[in-house]
Amino acid sequence: MPFIRSAKGTARSLKISTFGGYFERSFAEHVYPAFTRATGIAVQSIEQPEGAQFLFQLVEANKAGSPPMDLCCTLNIDVLRGRAQGLWRGFDHAKLPNFTQLSGKFQDSQSAFDSVAAMSWYMTFVINPDEMKPAPDSWTALWDTHPNAWGVMSGSVSPILEITAQTYFGGTEILMSQHGIDKVIAKIAELKGNVKLWWQDEGTMQTALVNDEVAGGIYMHDTAMVMVKNGTSVRSIFPKEGAVESTNFWCQPNASAKTDEAQEFLNFSCTPEAQQLVARFVGSAPVIDRAKLNLTDAEFASVSSSIPSIPAATQARFQFTDYMERQFTKMVTS
Repeated sequence: MPFIRSAKGTARSLKISTFGGYFERSFAEHVYPAFTRATGIAVQSIEQPEGAQFLFQLVEANKAGSPPMDLCCTLNIDVLRGRAQGLWRGFDHAKLPNFTQLSGKFQDSQSAFDSVAAMSWYMTFVINPDEMKPAPDSWTALWDTHPNAWGVMSGSVSPILEITAQTYFGGTEILMSQHGIDKVIAKIAELKGNVKLWWQDEGTMQTALVNDEVAGGIYMHDTAMVMVKNGTSVRSIFPKEGAVESTNFWCQPNASAKTDEAQEFLNFSCTPEAQQLVARFVGSAPVIDRAKLNLTDAEFASVSSSIPSIPAATQARFQFTDYMERQFTKMVTS
């Protein structure tokens, strides 16, 4: 389906927000200009704050009829939270013919077609290769005898929940009940002696890796690859059980008036051209199968892997976040 330019003299525009810093600049410099060339729609790039406060403020602005953006880049759990509050506009499949180019797992039917996969990112097993020989190929190494070796993210958002569920309990479905969560956290408790750093801020873990305070642990693949480029001795490993994959989605506050323009951007974002730009310049994993992309082996490896991933337990967190947080904190502090 060809992109259609508007009639001469009618300026079309769109406000799009993404997470700030390098992330936002990369979209503004590489992705949005390609969309404007294809459609004639100008994009105003907006930095978007992180954390729960962002969604709260957006809900209030949307109720007032004045959302600050027409599209936002949304965490997977915030898609559910926003949906529960009637925040998002539903899209028209007929206006998004390129949606079928997304990988099958991102085309799952849902009652409200109000989100489109934008990009993915992974939590991998990041190690200091000078200290870990041979390099581990399984998450089970976290439970081996390595006293005070690891940095592991703490709390209800920690991917150690998914890692443990997949590695020892056959999948993340066990996290869909309080009893299952308790079983997973009891298994996590077995590696406490190996954990030197329970981290919450990614900068804390990065500093620990740079300063050789930990031998490795669970960390963001994309950040680890930047560290490698900057000369830090780390290696990012996709274990055989898979890395934990989280996905960001494009959503539209339903008070935005730019329905057609937003759907044109979403249709563009589902193309190989857009996803190649995301991989090369944003440093995130594409949500289109590799066979449809012209990424080199090195480009693909810098953002993704052919090893099947462990899906983020988004629904479980949506239902049990408070319980997970209480039980995790109790486990760490006991």
